[in-house]
Amino acid sequence: MTKVWAICLALSATPLWGGEVTSVDYAELAGHLPGLVDFEGFAPLPEPGQPLPGLVHFHGVTLGSMLAGQTRHVAEGFEMLTGHPSQPLAAQTGNKAAPIAVAFHAAFGSNAAFPIGPDGFERLSGRGEGALAFVFEQATPAFAIRLHADYPDPLGTRPKPGRVTFSFFDQAGDVIGQHTLLPDHGVNEVAVLITPAAQAITVTHRDPGGIAVDDIRFSIPGLVN
Repeated sequence: MTKVWAICLALSATPLWGGEVTSVDYAELAGHLPGLVDFEGFAPLPEPGQPLPGLVHFHGVTLGSMLAGQTRHVAEGFEMLTGHPSQPLAAQTGNKAAPIAVAFHAAFGSNAAFPIGPDGFERLSGRGEGALAFVFEQATPAFAIRLHADYPDPLGTRPKPGRVTFSFFDQAGDVIGQHTLLPDHGVNEVAVLITPAAQAITVTHRDPGGIAVDDIRFSIPGLVN
């Protein structure tokens, strides 16, 4: 067992007062998290792919656009989430027909998910511009994800990727902490240890090119790689 995973287990056993989110190496952590969402169960369709209607359920986690009790609003074309989640914690679509679309993604070399934003699936400006919410069947003390923020730009003509904010919630719906990513063009990796363990996570962003996500990792109690 690696040092990072040992730290993860220690944090889950002895949570710190006030909550803490600690960034660690993706490759070091991801291999020890048995929960996996990689979207490979869907047909590898070229972009724009296919929208997935309603909430999207995987083993151990449900994906949506927001948490029940939150308010969704649009700021400069990007979805923002405010408010305290209601009990019990639950994912919602925010009145969208589909919270995500799945398509084969050239940079990942596999299927990936695009959060659908205010402009909807039918428009290029709507694919990748939405918010995401993850609600776990059991709270996870660690989380890892790969995120793509526009393709490399050798000519420097496109705007720089915008910030991505991960918010972590405990079982009561209180914010444990946040992690802010200032992504580079291309694939970025995020891996964090969370204490106390997170029951839910939301992802919002201000990236002009839109984001795609893949290889989402989390813990499943009783299963340790």
